[in-house]
Amino acid sequence: MTAGAAEAAAPLTGRATRGAAWLVGARLATKSIDFAMLLVLARLLSPAQFGVIALVIPLVQIAEAVLELPIGSVLVSLDRVERRHTDTAFTLGALRGLILSAVLALAAWPVAAFYRDDTLRLLLPLLGLAPAMRGLISPRMALFARALDYRREFATDLCGKIAALLLATIAAVAFRDYRALVIGTLAAPLVSMLASYVVAPYRPRLSLAAWPAFRRFVGWSTASQLMAAVTWQCDRLALGRFVTPARLGEFSLANDLAYVPEQALIKPIVRPLMSAFAAVKGDITRLRAGYEKAAATILMIGLPMMVGLSVLADPAVRLVLGGKWLRAIPLLQFLPLTLIPALAVSPMPSLAMALGRPEMVWRQLRTEAACRVPLVLAGAWAFGIPGVIAARAAGGVVAGITSLFITRRLLGTPLRRQIGRLARVLAAGGVLAMVLAALAPLLAGVGGVALAIALPLVAGAGMAAYGAALLVTWRLAGRPPGIEAVLMEQLRRIFIRGNTL
Repeated sequence: MTAGAAEAAAPLTGRATRGAAWLVGARLATKSIDFAMLLVLARLLSPAQFGVIALVIPLVQIAEAVLELPIGSVLVSLDRVERRHTDTAFTLGALRGLILSAVLALAAWPVAAFYRDDTLRLLLPLLGLAPAMRGLISPRMALFARALDYRREFATDLCGKIAALLLATIAAVAFRDYRALVIGTLAAPLVSMLASYVVAPYRPRLSLAAWPAFRRFVGWSTASQLMAAVTWQCDRLALGRFVTPARLGEFSLANDLAYVPEQALIKPIVRPLMSAFAAVKGDITRLRAGYEKAAATILMIGLPMMVGLSVLADPAVRLVLGGKWLRAIPLLQFLPLTLIPALAVSPMPSLAMALGRPEMVWRQLRTEAACRVPLVLAGAWAFGIPGVIAARAAGGVVAGITSLFITRRLLGTPLRRQIGRLARVLAAGGVLAMVLAALAPLLAGVGGVALAIALPLVAGAGMAAYGAALLVTWRLAGRPPGIEAVLMEQLRRIFIRGNTL
């Protein structure tokens, strides 16, 4: 690397790191609010009430995916953003919202008849307003994402989440039914949308003058989003036909809890990767090293949370949800494990988009769907929830393997090297699982304040063992460059600074 390239890389690395830090902090804050709302509503509402909404949300998300437009991604990827680009982005978002609302309103009656639930006739078009409002966010927000500055996005999201928490809690106390979930679902995007025009002022104007800049991305993105939505939501749609609303509510809540680490930490880490990869795509050596470091880091952060949720599901549910959710414990023991294969390859879509290869994301999703959807339908029909969980695990493994091959094609990185960089983290995760499994019996029969104190102590002991195992495997591998080396260097500097004081 030349001196000039090194100088250019430093600010980019700093901005990417700061951007990821802001996104992680924002996600932790907003997801903490989401988690608090989930706990409040779980205490006040029954599993059956959650089951009613669990039927509608997947349908709304699939319809949203069908009409998904990569407006933000296009604006981020442009060399220069002009007024015609933001006007076109706003116009496309408005058209998408109108069509989406109309589609869901027309689908409400046949869907209600299929699931034999008249409540869905009103709920489906009502909840369809949420994605329509998300599409109307100020297009100028993308200008800050281009600069890896996510502070304004954090502010708008925070306003929406706080409003949702307050209004949903009030509604739950007042109504004690699913209307509280509806109010919370609608309040967040409405307030966030209004706040976006405060932090990123924009006067709406209808125009499609810059449509050619959006056209290429729209086709592949729409296909990929549709395939992803159908793949990820088919389990709830299938179970809605074969299990009771109460069981569907238990599955839905356990599934939401399993996704908390991914939503709170992994997504904000992945978010700046497209911009970072795009900035170095001309240097294959730096791009390959950056991708490998990102993949290992994401797995290193996400794996202990998934394993911890799985092994400690029993005391966690007893502590935070209460006795009426005990039947969700076995579900929470397995659902987080089905997400681990995706962690290891989560930067791949960002890499493909940065290289201008959106069709690769489509191929990965198509392969996963071809495996997962038929298995989910068959599993739900034959075995109910256990069959769906097994199908999800199989689909996750297939998607992970497919992503490894796609990465080899994009970067030329051999499969052995990709797997080897991740194997150390997986080995440390195995140590964590064994330690937690050995300590978990100590929490049996413990409740109240004692459980609130003991559970973090057990989790902390597991994390200490996990960190030690990571260090050992890194040393055994010859101390290769990566996140472990960065952390060790930071610890060394802290130690030296402490000794000089």
